Amino acid sequence: MKIFVKFSLCILVLFSACTVQYQPKITDKELASSIKILSSEEFQGRKPGLPGDSLAAHFIADKFRKAGIKMLYNKGYQAVKLITGFKFGKGNHLTSAQRTFDLGTDYEPLFFSANKSFAGKLTVAGYGITIATDSLKWDDYQNFQAENSWVLIFDGVPDHLQQNKEIKKQSDLRTKVLNAIDHHAGGILIVAPDFNTNGAAKTSMFDKNSAPYSVPVIKISPKTADLILDKQLSFTEIENRIKKDQKPFFKLTDISVQGEASVLPKITVTQNIVGMVPGRDPKLAGEFIIVGAHYDHLGYGGAGSGSRMPDTVAVHHGADDNASGVAAVIELAQKFSHEKRNKRPILFVAFTAEEFGLIGSKAFVKEPPFSLKKVDAMFNFDMVGRLDSAKDLTIGGVGTALETNALVDSLVHGFNLKISKDGYGPSDHASFYGENIPVIYFTTGVHDQYHTPKDTYDRINITGEKMITENAFQLIKEVANRSKRLTYQESGPKAGISTRTDLKVTLGIIPDFAGTEKGGMRIDGVTPGKPASKAGLLKGDIIIAIDGKKVGSIYDYMARMKAYSPGQIISVDVMRGTEKKVFLVTL
Repeated sequence: MKIFVKFSLCILVLFSACTVQYQPKITDKELASSIKILSSEEFQGRKPGLPGDSLAAHFIADKFRKAGIKMLYNKGYQAVKLITGFKFGKGNHLTSAQRTFDLGTDYEPLFFSANKSFAGKLTVAGYGITIATDSLKWDDYQNFQAENSWVLIFDGVPDHLQQNKEIKKQSDLRTKVLNAIDHHAGGILIVAPDFNTNGAAKTSMFDKNSAPYSVPVIKISPKTADLILDKQLSFTEIENRIKKDQKPFFKLTDISVQGEASVLPKITVTQNIVGMVPGRDPKLAGEFIIVGAHYDHLGYGGAGSGSRMPDTVAVHHGADDNASGVAAVIELAQKFSHEKRNKRPILFVAFTAEEFGLIGSKAFVKEPPFSLKKVDAMFNFDMVGRLDSAKDLTIGGVGTALETNALVDSLVHGFNLKISKDGYGPSDHASFYGENIPVIYFTTGVHDQYHTPKDTYDRINITGEKMITENAFQLIKEVANRSKRLTYQESGPKAGISTRTDLKVTLGIIPDFAGTEKGGMRIDGVTPGKPASKAGLLKGDIIIAIDGKKVGSIYDYMARMKAYSPGQIISVDVMRGTEKKVFLVTL
């Protein structure tokens, strides 16, 4: 740790020497300098948990301090915890018929497994799928219950149903695990044909949601499956039988299995960087403007990182996404701090972990330095470095306040503006719109280099970004100096329109995508006029069951909802504070 700290200080000293000297004006040289440094190899793609994340945070905090703005929280750092992966604990083991299997070579617990041991007989349930539609009926459990046994199921779907869309909806691992638990499984073994014969499992990708299930869930190789089945059956034999008969497979055995899963989360502490330029009007000192951008990116990429080149492990520089936005916020902080003419206080925030699901901005709105009811507007900059020859600039959230459209028309000039009224968007302003705060979102849009190692400094249009930042300054200054607050109004849903085709119906809610609630699935927002709203569900309710079946995470919610069609009435159990409530919802 001491070695890393010294290394970090050396790097920061080096970059400080290379940084263009602080100027109170918005300059292309300072914009270029900040973007070039933040997107450099040394910052490792700024992924939370990597040393480059801390380097980026210290670089931004140093810029804020040199601008003379007041640092909030702990000297400008708001600690944010997030789970970035998992590791195996010491208790893992798997035995059967006097055989002891090796962790990593023969089996691995999945990251959403319960940390439990279990001993029982083995039940084989084919592909572990139960589905009943007009076009397909398939039940690998064949109306039997697993009765607290180990359930062995195959990953994937039967060969003859590979093209069937309905069964594919039931084929993801979490849905299969939930189905096994519904059939009273005490433990689950999943046979993975792609288990690496070189001694490492291709474990299902960590998906940033740590909500575990109630039983041990262990992935095993086909060879391990054959050894457990102990010549009574074989993985290939069962597979061939299903393929030949085109029927589900279920078998109770007298084979005893004993195992334990031990999976520990990798918890990373990262940070938002927060500073403030105080307001000069005592009457407006209790109202605030927030100006922000996320500074994190994808690190070295790789499978499951969000990279659009998942097979390439290399620094994802993130020059446009979102060193460009951070550079703009730094310039704005310097200019407002120098002029000191803003009547309302302005907070400048560099958010962490946006790429993990808006974790940093959600942490900010959960524990703000003051009441969110005092926030007049939030300005967000995300990918503002690639202004094209047509000068296309998108400004989102224009419909979230009555006055915003007119303000943009009068103060933003020189662009081919693309106006979006919706308050929701794929960036940190969505966290504030969810709290009924007017938002304004600047972006020059996505491009071919988005989320790849090719998003590099040399592709940034510095002149164009300076032009955007100068126009944004005028808009922010006007909102900060108005005698009256902006008038909030809802504009569009408070969650993105899902592109999933798995669900025929939804409740009309914003789920807690980050999985921060471990006792169920928290509702982060309710869309007016949709089924949940009509039934009386509220933001903050925690869904714990649907039609009496347990819901422990967003994955359980999605799996449960797959079974329903429009017009059906379902019961939804929620915890509202310490009180359990049950609602009937018409879909």
